[in-house]
Amino acid sequence: MDQKAFRQLLKRYLDNSCTDDERKIIDQWYELLDNENVDLSEREMDEMESRLWNKLQTASKEKAVVIPIKKGSGFPWKYAAAACLLGLIITSGIVWFKSNGNAPAAITLVEAKVTAGFQEQTNTGSTPKDIQLEDGTVVSIYPGSKLAFPPHFTAAKREVYLEGEAFFKVSKNANRPFFVYNNNIVTQVLGTSFDIRGKNGQVEVAVKTGRVAVYENKEQITLNEVQQKSNGVIITPNQKVTYYQEERHFVTSIVDQPIPVADKPKKEEANFVYNETPLYKVLTDLQDTYELEIVLENDKIRNCEFTGDLTGQNLFNKLEGICLVFNATYEIKGTKILLKAAKECP
Repeated sequence: MDQKAFRQLLKRYLDNSCTDDERKIIDQWYELLDNENVDLSEREMDEMESRLWNKLQTASKEKAVVIPIKKGSGFPWKYAAAACLLGLIITSGIVWFKSNGNAPAAITLVEAKVTAGFQEQTNTGSTPKDIQLEDGTVVSIYPGSKLAFPPHFTAAKREVYLEGEAFFKVSKNANRPFFVYNNNIVTQVLGTSFDIRGKNGQVEVAVKTGRVAVYENKEQITLNEVQQKSNGVIITPNQKVTYYQEERHFVTSIVDQPIPVADKPKKEEANFVYNETPLYKVLTDLQDTYELEIVLENDKIRNCEFTGDLTGQNLFNKLEGICLVFNATYEIKGTKILLKAAKECP
């Protein structure tokens, strides 16, 4: 539940217009006060407010400013407690109550969509579970993960909601973009294959084919004007982006094991045999095969000749073989590879 939704819930409680289920949620939060007496003096109210704040601070691990609530004539303490909670939430931001089992579990995006009529697939097994959607898209849901999707996609776009990790092979349709909502980020594609994984407060999206845009979900978190203009990144094959949820920033890089991109003709693997071939041609073959940019730090060696067999090796082993010949090293700089070589040909 985000700050706006929580604020509205508390207002409905104070207005006596919330549902029975919503009232139960507020009552659970009220239990944090240990069910003290209703009729309180001002001093007791201050003490109660102090204990409330200490418990909320422990539960949420957020810093907040306590807004004093003065006892009013005929005003029930439960409502005062709710108003105090409202003040704390507004001033401290989003608060997640996690301590002592007193708090209701926050509803996830998948749960919300299933409640709204979406279908749900959950993988309770130990191997990936393949699901084919109505548009031909195939989703491999990894163990412990959930996917919510509509019975029928709209004519304008295709939207699914992921909780956990999955590999997507999206059916191409330029007129109906495909959106994957996962925690606070959105992955948008037209037709491609990519992987979404999460660990240690991070969400990683890695592209196998095509091109995807990954950005923060403005429906889940608030974006200021600057963030809206520079929200997210675009990644292509063999690139990945890691979203750090706590810090709320994206870091792009190269996938751990780049593979040849197979959606268009590439150099045959058997032809990675070179005999006195200019270095720039060797690097061009690698760039075309893996669709990754390789930058030479010293352009003077671009015509130096390379002789060797790089067949059957992964990209990084190929680079190691080149480095051995030219007494060089390579570094991954974001989504590019920098080859640092000697100043002269060997």
